[in-house]
Amino acid sequence: MHHVRINNGHNTCDIYILGTAHVSEESIREVEEAIKEIDPDLIAVELDSERFLALVNGEEDKDLKSINILEVLKSGDIGLFLLHTVLAGFQREIGERFNVKPGSEMKRAIELAKLYKKPLYLIDRPVDVTLRRALNSMPLKEKLKLLLNLFDEGEEIAKLDRKTIREMVDNAQELVEILKHLSPTLYRVFVDERDRYMAKNIFDTSIGREKILVVVGAGHVKGIVDYLKKLEKGEIEIDLNELMEVKKGRNYWKIVFSMVLIGILIYGIYTLSSNPEVLKRFTIEWILVNGTLSALGVILARGKLPSVITAFLVAPITSLIPVIGAGYIVGLVELKCRGISLEDIQHLLRCEGLRDLLDNKVMRVLMVAALSSLGSAIGTFYFIPRFLGF
Repeated sequence: MHHVRINNGHNTCDIYILGTAHVSEESIREVEEAIKEIDPDLIAVELDSERFLALVNGEEDKDLKSINILEVLKSGDIGLFLLHTVLAGFQREIGERFNVKPGSEMKRAIELAKLYKKPLYLIDRPVDVTLRRALNSMPLKEKLKLLLNLFDEGEEIAKLDRKTIREMVDNAQELVEILKHLSPTLYRVFVDERDRYMAKNIFDTSIGREKILVVVGAGHVKGIVDYLKKLEKGEIEIDLNELMEVKKGRNYWKIVFSMVLIGILIYGIYTLSSNPEVLKRFTIEWILVNGTLSALGVILARGKLPSVITAFLVAPITSLIPVIGAGYIVGLVELKCRGISLEDIQHLLRCEGLRDLLDNKVMRVLMVAALSSLGSAIGTFYFIPRFLGF
């Protein structure tokens, strides 16, 4: 446990930061001991409101039952859904291995705060904000590398034991530095930004308090301490609103791009209107190329035959419509053909490797939607210079 004393400009406050592993019985005992020994004025935990409610209501798997694949397809947040599902699956798998539910030490802190009538403060950023910021910031190469690495960790998980978990907590900063080297984007969003977010919340809530106990993952301890000291000295200002921002306007760009594309097509048609035969040939090529590439994407994703046919038929049309994409319609057809059960979603969390993942029905539907859209986009970009006369 790390102790830091800060002056927030109003009073001096002793802050005790306990670094934990989220799937460790030892961490649960450490939380119990820390609360009894320190007797804090307030207990702060690395949770947001959504995760807090899931823990206190015993609904850690509620997200599984409420997953709406239709909404995932409609929103286009396939990457967000997969990242959230896979990370949750890894934590659950490790927890089952040690017979400890993920976040049990946080739940124990909540229970003891209620028992001892201590104020409880949720200091972490909402998980969906963190995931969205990560996906929006990561270059394509880093996303692909992350996807491959995420599903190549089965053997590493199998090697974990209680001693290894303890060593990971004791050497958390070394692991953080490894992450920083392997993926600067993930380090910045998952670690550094959240360190700043939590440090700011702790600093602000220390006003009027004498002792605060903070329960966070071990990898956040050093960062939080550093930012608390900088806030005390006035070396930095942390804007929580900025850390909560998620880039929007992607749909606006789609609309703008579609309008530009329609303009190019109108220009091409106008240019070719004096030669009906050439116009007819270009129209047939547009349908064949755009439809075929979209259908090929479905085939690569091992989609059903109705999905292949649907992709070929709708891609040439949806390429011109900003509010709906080929992937959404084709994904709906694939979803109808396969049917998704709660068991399929639960299996997605327990996939042991990339092959197992790709055989999952949920993943197959999402891949069909994604690759059909990609094929249609490639066909569209292929035709732009042709319509411009290049």
